[in-house]
Amino acid sequence: MHMSAEPGIEILNLINAIERRTTTRMQRLLRESGLGLAAMEARTLRFVARHPGCTQNDIVRASGRDKAQIARIIKTLRGRDLVTRPAAEGGARRPQPLVLTAAGTAVHARAESLRANTARELAGELDPAERAQLETLLGRLSPLGPADQA
Repeated sequence: MHMSAEPGIEILNLINAIERRTTTRMQRLLRESGLGLAAMEARTLRFVARHPGCTQNDIVRASGRDKAQIARIIKTLRGRDLVTRPAAEGGARRPQPLVLTAAGTAVHARAESLRANTARELAGELDPAERAQLETLLGRLSPLGPADQA
């Protein structure tokens, strides 16, 4: 392994390479699955599943994406009847909560199965203690917990 004089550079390079590899794999699996989901749509479904009643702004904050992109994704997911906005208490001026529909729950479960397969492939060469250690170390580097990311 090449060691850089700059602390953390090789770690950053490795994280970027892993991210590219897993993103490419997930995009391919999503295309092949017939679910009709783009990667960011699947991430948005995952966030709504983990945070029922979240708002569009919650997804913007967690994902780091711009409001317009998230608005388009939500519009697409609502158009496919995967997420819905139940009537919010307090009127139309209140942020509208998002929840998965029954169809959204089913599609999310299939997408998460693809994600779990990718995770098993990624960490398959590590024994349980190594996986736990890696998870702990990466958790220390992450500004958000896994459940908070979109």
